[in-house]
Amino acid sequence: MYSSTRIFSFFIIIFTFLVTSQCSSKSSDELVQEATKHSEKGAYDKSFDSFLKATKLDPKNVSAFYGLGGIYNYRNEYEKAVQAFKTVVKLDPTNFNARYSLGFTYEKIGKPELAEIEYERYNSLKKRFESMLTKE
Repeated sequence: MYSSTRIFSFFIIIFTFLVTSQCSSKSSDELVQEATKHSEKGAYDKSFDSFLKATKLDPKNVSAFYGLGGIYNYRNEYEKAVQAFKTVVKLDPTNFNARYSLGFTYEKIGKPELAEIEYERYNSLKKRFESMLTKE
């Protein structure tokens, strides 16, 4: 009887831990919001951590990768920024802001020809987006 009570108590503790850990975890979108707030306050290391967690939690979160790219640029980690912005473009080919940021990053690493291509794509996508808005 004593051992069955201990086993039951052990499972209750484990169950409680699992339930509370699930309740307290943030979604990928919540982590992006948190990261954005950190960035607004200039807490870029905290922002980076939140964006990174968001990308790991949801590898298709465009906003998380876009924010991560911006932080990489801030840190002068341009190759990582390129990869983050390329991920955004892969996930959302219509994201003209990612095209602009990718162009900017290419400029920073001395690749003006690639920067020009991205700026052209940015302008094209933005014009299409704006024309869709004026049709409505």
